[in-house]
Amino acid sequence: MIDREPIPMPTTAQRDRAVAAILAQGLPPREPLGKRILRTARTLPPSVLFFGVGDCLFLAVLLALVCLTPAAWAVAQREALPSLLFLFSPALYALLQGLTQWKEEMSHMLEWKQACRISLPTLTAWRMLVFGGVAVVLCVPGNLLLWQLRGGQDSLLWMLALSFSSLFLYAALSLFCQGRGGKRGVLLPPLVWVTVGLFPLAWPPAEDWLLRVPAAVFLLLAAAGLGGFLWQIRHTLLLAPDGIHMEGGSDYAVG
Repeated sequence: MIDREPIPMPTTAQRDRAVAAILAQGLPPREPLGKRILRTARTLPPSVLFFGVGDCLFLAVLLALVCLTPAAWAVAQREALPSLLFLFSPALYALLQGLTQWKEEMSHMLEWKQACRISLPTLTAWRMLVFGGVAVVLCVPGNLLLWQLRGGQDSLLWMLALSFSSLFLYAALSLFCQGRGGKRGVLLPPLVWVTVGLFPLAWPPAEDWLLRVPAAVFLLLAAAGLGGFLWQIRHTLLLAPDGIHMEGGSDYAVG
């Protein structure tokens, strides 16, 4: 009879060290977030970032200008300045986000992009950064136009503060709902924003109260909204340890 010696099995600590060594050799080293962002930006030219949605970008700008026309007329008639600024400041951002996502879902491009080398969270985060930057840049001349139509009777700083607070809070809310609620989360921010924006129009005392809020308060709200927006963008980028990878690959390996 042959004596069979028991096969020595590695301990838990030995297994953990072996797995860590394999991961260290198989996965690329983690880079600082700033360097990772710059490296990813070089691989995402506009032709890649907005592939297949150029018509949506044009339509979003056109619809935003259409929205600005009745707002400019109402402001020129001395009507409901705070409510209109609150409602229309995030309009361009919301249209850019909504139309591009709608087209990609209808054309089944989301499934294709989930199989690309650039992860879908990374692509979405970069798009939201560009959309937010464009909305901020165009918000300034829009407020200048409304300020001139009002004959300069209102504080331009106050108008800009209200517009930026509305834009940044909407952007932060939109990313939060999208990250937690998926497709249903895309519809919630516009519904909430329209409901809140129409409330002062239906109840005039609320409009008067908004006019008495100092610009510093709106600037603080804008800073809070911008901070929340950037934090969620950073969180989304951190979900992709390499910035560019197959969807979830490194996370699954580490887990």
